Amino acid sequence: MTKPFRIECDASDFAIGAVLLQEEENGVWKPLAFESKKLSQAERNYPAQERELLSILHALRTWRCFIEGNEYQVFTDHLPLKYLRSQNKPTPRLVRWLSEIELYDPDILYKPGTENHVPDLLSRRDGVEAKPEKESMQPRYLYHISAAVKSLSILDQDPIQDWPLHYLSSPERWPNKIKNELDKLKHHFVIRDNQVYRKEKIPKNEDYVELKFIPFVRRADMVDNFHVGYGHSGQTNVYSLMKSRVWWPKMQNDINAWISKCPQCQLAGPADKIKHHAPMKPLEVPPAFSRWHLDFIGELPSTKNGNRWILMAVDYTTNWPIARALQNATGEEIVKFIYEEIVLRFGCPNEILTDRGANFMSKVVKQYISRIKTKHNLTSAFHPRSNGKCERLNQLFKKMLTKYVNGNVHSWDDYMDAALFACRIRKHATTGFSPFFLTYGVEPRIPGDHHRPFMNEFIEQDQEIMSQDVMVHLRKLREARYTAEDRLRKQAEIDKSRWDSLLKDKIQIFEIGDYVLLRHESKKGLEFNWMGPYKVIKRNLDFNTYQIQEINGKTYQSWVHTDRLHPVKYVGTSIDKSWYIPRMARIDTDAKLNNQH
Repeated sequence: MTKPFRIECDASDFAIGAVLLQEEENGVWKPLAFESKKLSQAERNYPAQERELLSILHALRTWRCFIEGNEYQVFTDHLPLKYLRSQNKPTPRLVRWLSEIELYDPDILYKPGTENHVPDLLSRRDGVEAKPEKESMQPRYLYHISAAVKSLSILDQDPIQDWPLHYLSSPERWPNKIKNELDKLKHHFVIRDNQVYRKEKIPKNEDYVELKFIPFVRRADMVDNFHVGYGHSGQTNVYSLMKSRVWWPKMQNDINAWISKCPQCQLAGPADKIKHHAPMKPLEVPPAFSRWHLDFIGELPSTKNGNRWILMAVDYTTNWPIARALQNATGEEIVKFIYEEIVLRFGCPNEILTDRGANFMSKVVKQYISRIKTKHNLTSAFHPRSNGKCERLNQLFKKMLTKYVNGNVHSWDDYMDAALFACRIRKHATTGFSPFFLTYGVEPRIPGDHHRPFMNEFIEQDQEIMSQDVMVHLRKLREARYTAEDRLRKQAEIDKSRWDSLLKDKIQIFEIGDYVLLRHESKKGLEFNWMGPYKVIKRNLDFNTYQIQEINGKTYQSWVHTDRLHPVKYVGTSIDKSWYIPRMARIDTDAKLNNQH
């Protein structure tokens, strides 16, 4: 019979240490192995009792091959298990530790620190500087204990679900509370080489296959090996590979839960830009010329005049478009455009809506818009639907210019006025009127139209008749604008109803403190589809937008619409480091390439 073992453990503020001993014939305990480990920054913040518990766990994991199936005791100068079990609401980390320790079933005894010399020295000794191993992106352990488990079988209520290991011992040693269940199921198991195997019938066959039972503490690593080792295979493939080789209770559930939390798989997951997660928030329909939507087209091929950009503007209600060719897309040019094309022609607007481009966010633009007492509304980044009015105009205008230039791409600014006029006289599908009519109250005369008869001199001299004609004209214009506004509102309701009906999933709403992934809009080559995780720090549910920050505390530069976010699945109560930030990843890659040269 193997002589009994003893493990002595200790923990300091920055490291843990342990020694494995075995008793000799003369009763002296002789050391067989020494173990120490530097604590990570997060582990150093654990309470003293938790660091002591971690030292025990580390020793049990390290020397499992010695102590499994043999008599042994664990000595420590704290009472960590007593502390752990006294917690009213233990953290998921403590619960995982408890479940793992109970698997080893250790006999933990108290030994005063003044007598616990060896592990104390191991946990406090100065060592040579060493580069820490790169930590895996995956958490090592997945499982937690439910507060209450409802199940038909009492075996399913075993927290660590290692009840098949009881078949390694004689029935007399089986726990009384599950003895009957073990007896009923024993014909499903066989013992070979001190290992438990479950017998499973092969479908459409009379034969049986023996599947090795995997204890609790080995499951996460085994799932990880199959998942990562075979190209980050999906849940179905991993389960298919494992179910013919190994077994444990509820194995498929554990596999699915683990793989769903794989960081690389979440980062590489599909980033569908069409799918949406929030109901539509239609813009209010304002009076004519009170809200203008601005956007740039470009950068385009340079013309003989040096123009490379087009600054577009459109009035929301009348759809009246404005365009100006520019050499540079600067804040100064934007201010000049607003003053000359909008303010001097239509007066100061109530609102101007733009994206969050650096030029629209420039100091000079902000100062000018503030000076004319106009509200500057901004869309969320990479969410063009917020400025859909101008986006649709841009597409139409670019298509017209493409046809006008007929391949001579450096002459596009020669056709700006012609394209603008074409946009202004087109009847809008929603309002039923052309922008020209909603602006001037008459339809334009175009080449080939018949001349309208002029009023004779008598009528022109009759001011009463003239004023009546003007009033009729103004009334028709006012009625047309009211009709256009009403049609815009009704169409917005129809669009919202259609949009909201396509919400396949429930509305995606994040709480402050939630972790999310951000869609990678400018990905290159084999980069991930998502970035992060990020933490939600603010939210505006009126517009379904969120302010997020990196794990290191750096705030993302703009608010983000919920359609660009994805919930994160992770183990534990928090995430202590980023999985993937392109900026940082590219810097690391460039540094490695430079070192090679």
